[in-house]
Amino acid sequence: MNTSTHKLNILKVLFETGEKLTATDFHYVSNANQYFCELEDEDLITSEWDKKGNSRVKRRYVADRQKKTVKEYLIKFGKKNEAGSN
Repeated sequence: MNTSTHKLNILKVLFETGEKLTATDFHYVSNANQYFCELEDEDLITSEWDKKGNSRVKRRYVADRQKKTVKEYLIKFGKKNEAGSN
């Protein structure tokens, strides 16, 4: 998988579930925080600090204000990704 595939998969999960997730929820992606940072820099996701047990964790999610943009992004880049894998 390449960088754009990881970003698309993470973004798709965040968008479709509507949940606030951490990097450990994406255990199958090496260094998921790297992709979270890129998505946040592109203003496609939002983060907030939270507690998980005794630890502070950063949860990421798609905010209401971002949903339209994320949907368009997934359609645009999802199709490009599919075309590139054929």
